[in-house]
Amino acid sequence: MDLKVLFCASEATPFAKTGGLADVAGALPKALSALGCDVRLLLPLYPSAREAAAPLEPVREWIPIPVGVHTYHGHLWKAADTNGPAVYFLEKDEFFHRPHLYAHPLRGDYEDNAERFILLSRAVYPLCRHLGWTPHILHLNDWQTATAAAYLHFHWRHDPAFASTRSLLTIHNLGYQGLFPGSFFGLTGLPPDAFSVDGMEFWGQVNFLKAGLVYSHGLTTVSPRYSREIQEPENGFGLDGVLRNRSADLRGILNGIDTSVWDPRTDPHLPAHFDAEHLSGKTECKKQLLREMGFPGEALDRALCVVISRLAAQKGVDLILQALDAMMELPLSLAVLGTGDPELEKALGEAERAHPDRVRVRLTFDESLAHRLEAGGDLFLMPSRYEPCGLNQMYSLRYGTIPLVAAVGGLDDSVVDAVRNPHTGTGFKFYRHTPEDFLAALKAALHLYENREKWRELQRRAMAQDFSWARAARAYLDFYRELAAD
Repeated sequence: MDLKVLFCASEATPFAKTGGLADVAGALPKALSALGCDVRLLLPLYPSAREAAAPLEPVREWIPIPVGVHTYHGHLWKAADTNGPAVYFLEKDEFFHRPHLYAHPLRGDYEDNAERFILLSRAVYPLCRHLGWTPHILHLNDWQTATAAAYLHFHWRHDPAFASTRSLLTIHNLGYQGLFPGSFFGLTGLPPDAFSVDGMEFWGQVNFLKAGLVYSHGLTTVSPRYSREIQEPENGFGLDGVLRNRSADLRGILNGIDTSVWDPRTDPHLPAHFDAEHLSGKTECKKQLLREMGFPGEALDRALCVVISRLAAQKGVDLILQALDAMMELPLSLAVLGTGDPELEKALGEAERAHPDRVRVRLTFDESLAHRLEAGGDLFLMPSRYEPCGLNQMYSLRYGTIPLVAAVGGLDDSVVDAVRNPHTGTGFKFYRHTPEDFLAALKAALHLYENREKWRELQRRAMAQDFSWARAARAYLDFYRELAAD
């Protein structure tokens, strides 16, 4: 059976991006299509999407979509040339024509986020009906599209065309749940039974993600370890009991990376190319990067530690700041790229001023510079408190920039500790989230870095790892078939 899959997400590269969800939604449908699936993608039409998807073809105009007591009229468009799966966009400028996807940088979350993503979720049904195309699998992603599972359960499955459609929800980050006041439940148009402890009610609030956890036929997370972690109170964000009840339907599938975009042999952002057997190009990338970042000449002899991250407590950037004074006594330089928490941005700026020859900080989003940091770095620091999957450690492995990670979530699944496994290791780990343990792992990495022959061996093992989307797509396809056969 040729499976038909509708992939619903609030962001996807190259149309709109705030985080890893966009990378998954941009790459996984392509990999599934290569395996023979009829995959189609539904997204909001943000300004960035309108620009990236041009030219657009009209699909249907003035589609009535109820949200609470209002009926909004949206317009559906299709990207004319995606060089892959068909991509559809829901246009409703009142909700989506904004410079930021979910929140104003100063004022916080948009007050109408509930309405915005109810509208997106409810657009699934009229899109499919208009196309005369019904998916076997409705693949939902995070809280923004999770309520579509509830609409399928309570409404759409009574349409004979949707009777055999199965829903699958991927949890990219359980920490973001789509929580709204209980009074917002009326916006959903779901029956009263849905606002209960067995439905989407959560301590008197409406929890959009919980709707997906309860009503989806299958659940996935983005790494095997994270699928176990979220069933524990420490990492369950109040939903661990719900997830334990659904444990038989929950799979952990490690994300992949787009190896056509992240390939040091062909990457157009790099001043020189390289592979595992020809690493001289990586040395040239480091030289050029140090020059670009303004490091002094002697920095070439030190290990260059790089960080590319959203600056948030989850990412453990504060741990690096706590350890910074001790790090400055070691033979290393530090380059940081990212934006986020104003307090962390301020602290990093102060660190750069305090150590002008050893620390460089770029408080911006720069995709091209991110590629050059991955190529020119020696060590990639990723001390996350929790990390559902993580992608940068996989990019780093592919580019021979050895990851140093906290042993959590997908970081633990994708990096083999070279201290505990000297012959098979691909990076370094620390197991307690303390500055002391982080520094111990860093010192172990720098000790091995001094032995260039062994360091080259480590780089070659790292670069030999397969984190392509083809591997992950096959696992998703197997799960799709199980659900469709049920």
